[in-house]
Amino acid sequence: MKNEIICGDALEELKKLSNESIDCVITSPPYWGLRDYGVSGQLGLEKTPEEYVAKLVAIFSEVKRVLKKEGTLWLNLGDSYANAKVGNTNGVFAGTHKGKLLEEMEFKKEVPEGLKQKDLVGIPWRVAFALQADGWYLRQDIIWAKPNPMPESVTDRCTKSHEYIFLLA
Repeated sequence: MKNEIICGDALEELKKLSNESIDCVITSPPYWGLRDYGVSGQLGLEKTPEEYVAKLVAIFSEVKRVLKKEGTLWLNLGDSYANAKVGNTNGVFAGTHKGKLLEEMEFKKEVPEGLKQKDLVGIPWRVAFALQADGWYLRQDIIWAKPNPMPESVTDRCTKSHEYIFLLA
């Protein structure tokens, strides 16, 4: 297999690949609690940050298996804020999305235990440390600086103008 795009559930598709058959993985998985793509069981809609991190660790354990010994993983991951919301990307509680009332959608995010409304969750570093504990070498954190970021609708904090890219081996 060379230069092929594989579509499907990441964990299931990775299981079909041979050990040590991939040179490099560059990925940006769905961020926790930010979007409902309308796919049952989709990554990013776990009830808690811990469930999200555990699912990513399971996926990246398979990535580790298929990576060659000299292979690398480049992981772009944005953060989330602790808040309660339903349905779409903006926490809107009225209207429709893909023909469904937002109140009817399965995506319901609660403030995680131990956090307060509006807390930064710290997802990128939670994932990086969990992967490190799972045997990955956390080689570098790279700041993807965005000189002209999309404005955020919040008025009580600055607009985020960066994301993390982690280099793991």
